[in-house]
Amino acid sequence: MNRSAAKAATRRLTILAVDLGTQSLRVTAVASDGEVVWRWSRPVSTRTAGDVSEQDCADWADLLDTALAEAGRAGLRPDAVAAAGPLAGWVPLDGQGEILGPAVMYFDGRSAEDLAAIAARVADRAELPRPTIADPLPQLLRLRRQTPQIAARTRLLLDATGWLVFRLTGVATLDPYTAIRLYGGALDDLAAGHSSLFGRPVTLGETVGVLRPELAQRFGGASIPVIAATFDSKCAYVASGIAREGEALDISGTVTSFGVMAPRSVADPAKRIYSVPLDGNWLVRGSMGGTGSVLEWARATVLGVDFAAMEEEIAATPPGAGGVTFLPFHSGARSPLWNPHARGAFLGLSLDTGRPALARAVYEGLCFGLRHIAETMAERGVVLRNVRLAGGLARSDLLSAMKSDILGRPVFRLADHELTTLGLAVIAATALGAYRSRAAASEAIVRTGDSFDPAGDAFRYEAPYRRYLAAVSALAPTFASA
Repeated sequence: MNRSAAKAATRRLTILAVDLGTQSLRVTAVASDGEVVWRWSRPVSTRTAGDVSEQDCADWADLLDTALAEAGRAGLRPDAVAAAGPLAGWVPLDGQGEILGPAVMYFDGRSAEDLAAIAARVADRAELPRPTIADPLPQLLRLRRQTPQIAARTRLLLDATGWLVFRLTGVATLDPYTAIRLYGGALDDLAAGHSSLFGRPVTLGETVGVLRPELAQRFGGASIPVIAATFDSKCAYVASGIAREGEALDISGTVTSFGVMAPRSVADPAKRIYSVPLDGNWLVRGSMGGTGSVLEWARATVLGVDFAAMEEEIAATPPGAGGVTFLPFHSGARSPLWNPHARGAFLGLSLDTGRPALARAVYEGLCFGLRHIAETMAERGVVLRNVRLAGGLARSDLLSAMKSDILGRPVFRLADHELTTLGLAVIAATALGAYRSRAAASEAIVRTGDSFDPAGDAFRYEAPYRRYLAAVSALAPTFASA
């Protein structure tokens, strides 16, 4: 369906998309034809100290209430609301729905020992996903072990997406992709009969309920449905329009999520990658623990220049960064290492190493991490044909071109980098009947931008990439718990 046909075939609806990220809360009104009619955004702050990474859920509540009030004052009358949060963001609530403690974010390492115990239980179950530190059960075990008094009072343990939906409707839910991380019920004994703590599993596009009356008053008291979505990166995949084998999406913001479409589930005995169903196909997934966050660290802490000046120096420096290699593991390593204790490093420094070489090494390290995921997928028979780019880092022409060179594939930048917001609009508009399928909604709502093709001298990255792999292998034994 082309855009003009889609517009003619459907009534124009307005979706209020609530996107809680690691750095901001964004609320956007998106029309069912893709037009953004209103935006609102405010920063959120994270407390980080050692293994601790937390956000104040009370701040989330204040920001959400403020955003909805502003939307009402702007005269918006949405047809539906949909919400997504970051992966994890686990919040304990008591029987009255009151917040008992801070939201524990993905980078929080305090559940590492609980994760290890769970991973040992499912090590020989290739059909189950690899447990991660953001999963429900490690977070429940951590809560019981570290704060038993809070655990005793906890009646709900909701992730960020579940909390947003609860705040909007009063209904406790668990999105369909996080529900997969309950390991198919294989570890229900660890929940000690309290798996309902995580909320009722819902389906994508399901109407969870209506906006709470006190919130609906901001919109004239209308009965506004709240549509079930999923966490931010999965919403982005829904919006991206990837559907054919070999089409991939790279979402690079604070972290990187990378997924490639496949006609079947792809199992990896080592669980370096994993597969999830997506609208009739399978999405083969990998991710990096820090990209935008690592880049900002390097800019502010090591390089001391703005991004424009940094990119000028990178562009003037040949591939290979003068022999400097950078490992972007500042928040641990995800695919394919899956080691929360991994840490970042510069290697190959000499007395004549200057800032341009360090800056290029950082960009190359981010791209090499992505290629490492892609090559791991290729080992399991996954075909990669092209890559779509989204997220804040997609704004960089230089980094986008380097990804094309290093992956050896054409990349296509999506016009709106806030793909989670568009994914929420796609899910809700389809649920309301504006489109026959989410694929049709994506075609109508999401627009593509620039494209980049591999340069003829891409081979110049081969030796630096092999050096990166050798560094990862050599340092892996040193990545251990302190």
